[in-house]
Amino acid sequence: MPKDKKASMLKIMMIALAAVLLVLIPVRCYQYAAGVLEPETGFYSGSGWSIWLSYILLAVSAVAFLAIAIASRKKISYSTEKFGSTGLAIAAFMFALTLMIDAVSQYKTVFATATDTALMYGTESVQYLKTGLISRGLEGFCAVVAAVFFVLFGYGHLKGKSNASESKLMALFPVLWCVFRLMHRFMRTINFLNVSDLLYELFMCVFLMAFLMAFSQLNSKVGGDGFDWKLVGYGLPAMMFSLLCFLPRFIMTLVGRDDLLCDQSPIEWCDLGAAVFICALLLTRVGFGEKNTETAETAEKTES
Repeated sequence: MPKDKKASMLKIMMIALAAVLLVLIPVRCYQYAAGVLEPETGFYSGSGWSIWLSYILLAVSAVAFLAIAIASRKKISYSTEKFGSTGLAIAAFMFALTLMIDAVSQYKTVFATATDTALMYGTESVQYLKTGLISRGLEGFCAVVAAVFFVLFGYGHLKGKSNASESKLMALFPVLWCVFRLMHRFMRTINFLNVSDLLYELFMCVFLMAFLMAFSQLNSKVGGDGFDWKLVGYGLPAMMFSLLCFLPRFIMTLVGRDDLLCDQSPIEWCDLGAAVFICALLLTRVGFGEKNTETAETAEKTES
């Protein structure tokens, strides 16, 4: 989107998001280091000020981003105009790379778990369902196809001649990737009173899935009328939870305390890739002013 259409309100929301993360990330690292989180389960071991602070800030921030986006839904617009953007292209390539890393990770888990399950239970299919192998395998497959889509999306922005709007079917695979990612997390043992790592991941997957659904519809021009606000309303919470899942775990690993992390909630690079892509997309293709319907109609006729 041209520079004069970049939205000051969107930038303010981005700054607010950064401020929230500047508080929550150190708090999260403290929770790992102080034993507030159990390494075996990722659950809270008790109660304390850091838990309440985290929940309150996350809830207020997510609700505020959604409320502002809904209130401004008539002003938020997603541009399907074809133009070059090196920053968005790099973000798309980065997301594609991290999706491939996720696919490799899922298939490694599938093969390792399948071998162990086969040795213990033979060919009992119900045991394979309980271990989440099918959802992990499908997550890996969808991650590969989604990576191809984002490579096409990024390449189009390097050349300034395409935004991958013609890849309507492939645009669904990032959404399906989130669906299967969410599915195998529901198969884990959960205590909703003390849950922490898993709860953050569930919220991240839900918001990311909603964002990617709106993105695929708007970018492919398939029943996306009036959905522009969802890119902001769901995108900012998705970015917040993605970074909150990734950065504290990454920091704890950097300082040599990865032993404090839950085995079922390791560092996942696709969380960082998703956050970077959302940020780049919002800053380059989302406007926060009065929609120019005539321009949009003209651009659509030109492309068709």
